[in-house]
Amino acid sequence: MNVQEQANKALKEVFGNEALIEVIDERGDGRHYLVTVASSIFKGKNRLEQSRLVYGALSDLMKKDHMHAVRLELKTL
Repeated sequence: MNVQEQANKALKEVFGNEALIEVIDERGDGRHYLVTVASSIFKGKNRLEQSRLVYGALSDLMKKDHMHAVRLELKTL
């Protein structure tokens, strides 16, 4: 399973199947990613709380340096 698939799986575990999740390798180098998440779980949460949920889901991949840089686009459903 590649990093994008692992990230999608980790995010689905936190946000569920109703969330819209997209992970894009922005530079094609396997280390710089754009992560887009649209979820109702974000409702009532500020931007920092939303970001913490996403980074928490991706923490293992980031600790192992599979994901060096992550840019987030977060939306509330």
